[in-house]
Amino acid sequence: MAGEREVSSGPSFIDGNVFGVGSALGEAGLAEARAVTAEQQAARRAAEAVRRLIEKLATTEASIEELDAIAAAVDAIAVPEGVREDGVAPGDLSVISATAIRQSHRLRERSPFIGMANPVAPPMLVTFTDDAIEARVTLGLLHEGPPGCVHGGYVAALFDEVLGAAQVHSGRAGMTGRLTVHYRSPTPLHEELRLAARLVKVEGRKILCTATLHAGDRLCAEAEGLFVTIDMDKVRAMLEARGEGG
Repeated sequence: MAGEREVSSGPSFIDGNVFGVGSALGEAGLAEARAVTAEQQAARRAAEAVRRLIEKLATTEASIEELDAIAAAVDAIAVPEGVREDGVAPGDLSVISATAIRQSHRLRERSPFIGMANPVAPPMLVTFTDDAIEARVTLGLLHEGPPGCVHGGYVAALFDEVLGAAQVHSGRAGMTGRLTVHYRSPTPLHEELRLAARLVKVEGRKILCTATLHAGDRLCAEAEGLFVTIDMDKVRAMLEARGEGG
């Protein structure tokens, strides 16, 4: 087919940043992307504690007085919006190093699906192989749709994440143009789910990937994602405009 090229397995992206094109970072860049700072470790511990709080609140039988006490305790440690304890105004990046900015915005930490430092993330654990993506996640009551089952919208979102990760094997980066999900059977809560995604082909600016979701040996859903290559120069310009260049 005109414009279509053969897909090669490309380099390994194990533990790399999910949406970055690894070969473009170089070895030094990949090493930095894989590194986890002490600050990030602390953020991960705090996020995990908040996850536990969110899960407890979702099923709590606490009294009004107890819930009011929880709200007061959380408010006491939360910094009011727009104010930092050190007095630095929001958006003032002069006190933050370029490395810290890059680290703080890496998808691995802030993603609502795989972000270890994001308390709303399950989180999903993603592994990059030479030619595919594998992921594992267990979802609870916070993600319930039908009784005892994962909400279908959340299933679609998980697919978007792993399919978006799989496209890096094309050596490019793209945005989701189309996501098609086929629901084969209910996806259970409180059970480890396995997702697998792979790159199928690249045709011009289009990147096609497919994925499956299993609970044990049972196929719960499968999906196809079409991604459209983006201009990385434009992305860099956007980041630089926000003070996140480099």
